[in-house]
Amino acid sequence: MLKIGIIGAGHISESHLGAFQKMDNCEVKAISDLSEELAQKRATDYGVADVYTDYKELLADKEIDAVVIATPTFTHKTIVFDALNSGKHVLCEKPPALNAQEVKECEEAAKKSGKLLMYALVCRFRSQHLYLKKLIEAGKMGDFVSAECIRISRCGASQGWLSNREKGGGTLRDACIHEIDSALWFMGYPKPKTVVATESFVNSDLPDKMKLEGWKTYHKINCERNVESVIDGFVVLDNGVGLHVKAADILNIVDEDRTITLCGEKLGAKIAPDENYKMQLDLVEVADDAFVDSHPNLSSTSPFITMLEHFVDCVTNGTECLCRPEEAFTLMQVVDAMYESAKTGKPVIFE
Repeated sequence: MLKIGIIGAGHISESHLGAFQKMDNCEVKAISDLSEELAQKRATDYGVADVYTDYKELLADKEIDAVVIATPTFTHKTIVFDALNSGKHVLCEKPPALNAQEVKECEEAAKKSGKLLMYALVCRFRSQHLYLKKLIEAGKMGDFVSAECIRISRCGASQGWLSNREKGGGTLRDACIHEIDSALWFMGYPKPKTVVATESFVNSDLPDKMKLEGWKTYHKINCERNVESVIDGFVVLDNGVGLHVKAADILNIVDEDRTITLCGEKLGAKIAPDENYKMQLDLVEVADDAFVDSHPNLSSTSPFITMLEHFVDCVTNGTECLCRPEEAFTLMQVVDAMYESAKTGKPVIFE
């Protein structure tokens, strides 16, 4: 029975706690949060024995084998280091860290500790993603030709640290990172060669004017919104493919969207939400001199359950991890480069 500790009792922790409850080979033993009230509520709701307000006390518990880090992005690096140094395996929520350099340092710390460091890139574990990945690995896609990932909404209402770029906020880094990761993962994680991007901060005050309800948090950090309203970029990859990225949480758009589109020489694929906002996979291929469309009917199993089962399997059985730190480094290189190009007005070129 693997003993788990959860660090951070915010919104996302419930997805982890609910998934762990459905697994019979592990147990969440402790949870910590700066808010004792919130940590106690989660413990009561999900049957967790121990509650801490200092995560270092949780890490001192020798019965705990692994931890989930579900705290704000700007704390990830420090807590990852502390967890690895305390001898715990680590599953860290996305974004992996504030930037690629921090991810590299965490990767090196994991190698030194001999413990597993996995990043919670949960979208990879959707049934649609796993199905398409198998098709690609079987050669059904052929060579990739074009790729696009989009995550846009009309008026997001991020609060606290999520509205502060220095703390890790911003739709590109905090949200569209899922779509970027998925697109790169499908393609075998090619490296970026050139990145160019533009951004706008227009209408940054709309969330307040529109009186929209955003993320509920017990740790509201008052700060002026300084994250992008929209950022649009183009990434030339070393596999010869151009990846278009569009991320926005404030944009006068007719249709909000969360789409990944891949075009190969044999197969085209799109993963996008349906009218009920459930993700669907649509495929098109050339067969018998005609275009044939298909829409696989796939399992709706929670990707959090699949992801956490994989994490536990990696820890207990030494199974190769599907979310490697070196991929997270490349992912954050793309994000960093988009922000840099948008700020300077110049392309970022990788040697």
